[in-house]
Amino acid sequence: MFSKILGEVKGIFNITTIIDLIVSLLFVVIGIIFFSNQSTNISLVTIIISLLLIGNGISSIFAYIKKGTIVLYNNNLIYGIVLILIGVLSICLSSIFKILLAIYLLVVGIQRINYGIFFKKFNESSWILTLVLGILFMIIGIIVFFTNKDNIVNVSSVCTFGFGLMNGVNLILLRKRSMYFIA
Repeated sequence: MFSKILGEVKGIFNITTIIDLIVSLLFVVIGIIFFSNQSTNISLVTIIISLLLIGNGISSIFAYIKKGTIVLYNNNLIYGIVLILIGVLSICLSSIFKILLAIYLLVVGIQRINYGIFFKKFNESSWILTLVLGILFMIIGIIVFFTNKDNIVNVSSVCTFGFGLMNGVNLILLRKRSMYFIA
């Protein structure tokens, strides 16, 4: 019975981390594209980042629905709904994109801090990195919130790149070291 549950947990963890790695890679690529093209329209930035947020939200809800016994994903329904809401609102109300992006980064920061605390309970060696990244995401969210409208494309492209890179590295380390979730 335990091995069946463990197998389900490993499968769900693998699927969600692969989806998160793909989303992280997209964030890195989009950040590079936007930063290299300084004249990118804020509407285009808003739509693309909003679609990534919606995708990330769907992934979080999927993890929650399929979580089985994975305590790690208990709050993913809330995160998923918030991310989808932020994505939809960003598309509909692009004038407040900066605020919504800042909220997104704060939510992701809280999520990573929660993950870091969870990993510490299981002596997962990447817990400190996950916790520090959560704090960094929150700091970046505050920076985005206070950025003026003239620099929002530059700041959001750097934040998008940074988020994708940090999140991807964290996921790769977690997948390599986690003895509890990886098949």
